Amino acid sequence: MSILTISTNNSDIQFEESYITYSNSNSRPSKSLIVPEMYTLFKSIKDPLIFSDSLLLECLNYTFRSIIKINENVYLLDQESYKILNFTDKKFKIINENLNDKYVNYIIITNDLFTYPKIQYFYILANYFESVDIIMSQIMSYILVVCKKRVKNLNIEIKNNYIKDFNVKVDENILKSIKTNNNTFLENYINVNKKISNMCSSLSNVSNLNREIYTINKYYKAFINKECNIDCNCKPNFIFYSDILNCYICENCLVLTRLPLIF
Repeated sequence: MSILTISTNNSDIQFEESYITYSNSNSRPSKSLIVPEMYTLFKSIKDPLIFSDSLLLECLNYTFRSIIKINENVYLLDQESYKILNFTDKKFKIINENLNDKYVNYIIITNDLFTYPKIQYFYILANYFESVDIIMSQIMSYILVVCKKRVKNLNIEIKNNYIKDFNVKVDENILKSIKTNNNTFLENYINVNKKISNMCSSLSNVSNLNREIYTINKYYKAFINKECNIDCNCKPNFIFYSDILNCYICENCLVLTRLPLIF
């Protein structure tokens, strides 16, 4: 998990609509944000394994103490209303229009930070909000962009949903931080899927794999919902070694440990 803040110190970003270079398709991943070879391996995974269905709650927990769901599109976070928006590289015009409605706080959900125009856009948003926080999941490629308190309407006229370049230079420290997180995720994800493929090659390991996946999902769900079983004595028949997580795990209390437990 990483939380990256783009503060109002960036309010002097020089940007004009005439700078925008449009495209007819999605942007390619940028070398400034990922290692190309790792991205190629990542995209070659045919049946990616998805852990957890509560990634929104996971990321919200990292920065908000009080979380109340009003409906699918609105949350009350620390007593402030936030509108939830979903964003992809082919929705620049749509997302920009949605950020100008009656709300002043927004949560933008995106699946990755692999393309440079997307980072440029979030960087530009710091001109229009008191702060912009980028929150990355520890579990999957899943990102929240928390835009707090719009200080002025977005006067950006975007003519096309596909953008090649906003022609704004993003701070190098921000790019380095995002690239580090992207590469860590890609490396871990590739390694996990290699382990799963190896386990699937042997019928004797399939039942172990199902046990691992089921228990790991339980662990992530408990982690996200802040649930903990403190009354467990971790009996031997509940403990097994997880090849996916590289540690021992108790199926009952879901505690993780690198060292074998002695009974």
